[in-house]
Amino acid sequence: VIRFAWPGTRQARRRLERESGLSHRPLTILFDDQALGTDDTGSRSLWQRERVRAAAAIQALRLSGPHDPVADEDRFALRGLTLLVAGIAVIGAGADWPERLADAWSPSFRSAGADTPARLDLFVTPPAYTDWAPMYLTADGNEDGRILEIPVGSALTAQVTGGNRPPVLTLGTLEAAFEPVGTSDFHVDTEVMGGDRLTVSQDGRSLADWPLTVIPDHRPEAQLSESPGASDRGVLRIPFGATDDYGVTAMTVRVSLADPEMLAGTAIDLDDVVLDLSIPASHPVDYEGLAYFDLTPHPWAGLPVTLSVVAADAIGQEGASESVDLVLPERTFQHPVAQAIIDQRRTLLRDPEAAVEVAETLETLSVRPDRYYDDPVVFLALRTAGLRLRLAETGLAAGIDPIQRLLWDTALRIEDGDLSLAEAALRDAQQALRDALARGADDEEIRRLTEELRQAMDRYLAALQQEMMNRLARGGEFPTMSFDPETMVIDRQDLDDLLDRLQQLSESGAREEAMALLSELQQLMEGLQPMPQMGQSPEAAQAEQLLRDLQDLIEAQQALLDQTYQDQQQQGQPGQPGGGSGSLDGQSAATQDALRRALGEIMREMGELTGEIPPALGRAEQDMRQSEQALRTGRPDQAIGPQSQAIEEMSRGLQGFVEQIMDRMAGAAGVGPPRNQGGRDPLGRPLDGSGQFATDDVEIPSEADTQRAREILDELRRRFGDRDRPDTERNYIERLLRQF
Repeated sequence: VIRFAWPGTRQARRRLERESGLSHRPLTILFDDQALGTDDTGSRSLWQRERVRAAAAIQALRLSGPHDPVADEDRFALRGLTLLVAGIAVIGAGADWPERLADAWSPSFRSAGADTPARLDLFVTPPAYTDWAPMYLTADGNEDGRILEIPVGSALTAQVTGGNRPPVLTLGTLEAAFEPVGTSDFHVDTEVMGGDRLTVSQDGRSLADWPLTVIPDHRPEAQLSESPGASDRGVLRIPFGATDDYGVTAMTVRVSLADPEMLAGTAIDLDDVVLDLSIPASHPVDYEGLAYFDLTPHPWAGLPVTLSVVAADAIGQEGASESVDLVLPERTFQHPVAQAIIDQRRTLLRDPEAAVEVAETLETLSVRPDRYYDDPVVFLALRTAGLRLRLAETGLAAGIDPIQRLLWDTALRIEDGDLSLAEAALRDAQQALRDALARGADDEEIRRLTEELRQAMDRYLAALQQEMMNRLARGGEFPTMSFDPETMVIDRQDLDDLLDRLQQLSESGAREEAMALLSELQQLMEGLQPMPQMGQSPEAAQAEQLLRDLQDLIEAQQALLDQTYQDQQQQGQPGQPGGGSGSLDGQSAATQDALRRALGEIMREMGELTGEIPPALGRAEQDMRQSEQALRTGRPDQAIGPQSQAIEEMSRGLQGFVEQIMDRMAGAAGVGPPRNQGGRDPLGRPLDGSGQFATDDVEIPSEADTQRAREILDELRRRFGDRDRPDTERNYIERLLRQF
């Protein structure tokens, strides 16, 4: 170790004494003091004499020039070349001369040797959601000067082997120092967030330098493909779409009240309604879909709202569409009791303090079961709602929600019977299958949910037909039918085929196509109406008239039964002839005969229209004949039984005729859209001249494509499970499988 210290006064005096050849250090004596014997006269005399001698000795003191022992050996001043070379080295090193000079005075022996070149290996791993392949870079890997393109958020790992000092990685404003690993290795991990140049330097020199472009991750864009509105079934229909540079991961619908002040002070929640939209698990870059939401039970139904669609990407960035103003679809009830229940529900939501008045109204409605088809479920629901309102003395606002839902379900039951429940179950089954396809559920779950959807569709179609028959039996208007040969037909088998196709697509990995087919199927089901109007025809008018005639005949037979019962009461005890008016019995017999003949005419026209007469009407005609004979013989007591039986049989015959007409209507008109517009089927697929699907512009894969895709998918799964394959290949296969 080289050390240097400036000389002091003592060293300077000693140097003069040596250079002058003086002995006994006279300069030191002159500047020194007596240490001992200062009280002794002899000692002081001796000290003074020594000082006199020293003063005389320094008269020979002389100064000499600097003495350089190296100069004696370097007579030609070659040592000056050292300074000259050092100056040239500083000029050549440029800005790195301090580090190089420091290394010259304090060399490091960690590296294998000064001649060992440093090696740089750099790995860039883009975020998984980008689907970009990892990049491997070396110091000499960019000789062509190309610009590197790296997605923002990529993980960067650099490894340097060799060199004397830890390298430094510079990326834009970021400077990251390498950490030593072992004796000659250095390592650094960082994240690429910006910058236009990537540089790695070590020991004052650059190991690598790349021009760089960081690819940004833009916010997704969401849009409403069309204006949202009410579907044929009165639910909210939302066509939506979204785009993103790396893929959309989630989408929602946000509904806000246009004027929250109008509901201030009520029990209605004013927070925004957020509805989840199902999108494929493959995170599509560009996606369009169609969603249905039944918001008619929501307290906001019928109020102006603003609606927007929001899309999110993998890092949580969101993009919203433009807001659209609309009135939220509202269910219109036709039955007077259902209307009254909905009015009381609305009053309860707007004014919770009116709970007692609402309870009284509900109890009043419940005492007339004949007004709601003597349904005990409706009776119990009304009484339960009224009792709960009366008992809720405190905290009513918090407990209104279950009561208002009960009132809504009760009104639906009166209006539609089991149809509303079946419709809700169908929508739930559709949404469950859509969610499973979106999250990439396994084939077993897809098969189970498809079967549940099939069953829900069966229940819905059965409830749809039953509700139509119930309305007709209650005197409702009969739906007119069209026998136009251009009317599109889609029967139950067609629906089954669509579900089978959907399951095949999902099992083959074509989940996006399966979701598109499910949307089309849902759009088709939303177009079904319990009382569809499909055009006028003479056959429909005749069927409607026959139904009305049969209903009038049942009412006339009921009136005759009432009159016969009164006649039987006037005669006295049953079974005793006489006591009555023969003219009245004869008149009743004539009336019964006229009714029987009218029934015969109705039966004849039914046979001509449908080719089949309900058997119950034939039995009713026999009962009428027995009643007529009893009345002609003056035995009204024996006519009461046949007349009652005739009424029951005619009611059964009415139901049977309705079923015949329904079957005929289904066979003639199908259950799809009313007409074949533009040569397309109910799902919008083109048809050729023979009525078969034309596949030129259909994106749904064919059977052969589906089978081939299934085979490829199975092979990829087999190779991924082979642990002997290289990791790079298995990682690549895993990225492929992640898409399916």
